[in-house]
Amino acid sequence: MKGICLVVLLTIRIYVLLAIDIERPQCFHFTWPGAGVDELNCTAHNENNPRTPCMQYYNDTTKPNTTKIWENRHTDNGIYFQPMIPGHVCIRYSYIYSGAVINVSYFRGKVTEDQVTSVKSGCYVQYTEGYSIEVCVCQSKENAMPCNSTIRNTNSILITFVTAAISLFIYKIFDIP
Repeated sequence: MKGICLVVLLTIRIYVLLAIDIERPQCFHFTWPGAGVDELNCTAHNENNPRTPCMQYYNDTTKPNTTKIWENRHTDNGIYFQPMIPGHVCIRYSYIYSGAVINVSYFRGKVTEDQVTSVKSGCYVQYTEGYSIEVCVCQSKENAMPCNSTIRNTNSILITFVTAAISLFIYKIFDIP
């Protein structure tokens, strides 16, 4: 009987160790207020930036290195992460001026386009008052660093130009009025 109990306990222990090693998909969950900002919490941040989302406050003088934050996730008790849930995506919301990130928030949420279509990946930019607001969305994978960003499609202008050139060429060849 003791042998059976020992085998059961060892089986449970191994299962728990394996289960701990498997991490659910995560999203980063924090706000970096920007270099030289003296605010120490989201309350102060929201008073000065009412249209900028604020999550767990990340107070540092330099833009966060998300790779280092991911590598240190066990030492900081995972305060800068949230697990993915069905129907949500990881979001990076950035204020940018002259190519430099002024402040950035990473979080989990839902993004819709035209109030109808849910967005699963991509970056969207809105230009306003000299700033650009960039929202990037993606879906993280299990046992991997959260994405909270995506590679922007910089070839779209080139593709549009090539398509237009080919269309004009075809119209010219076939003399289509």
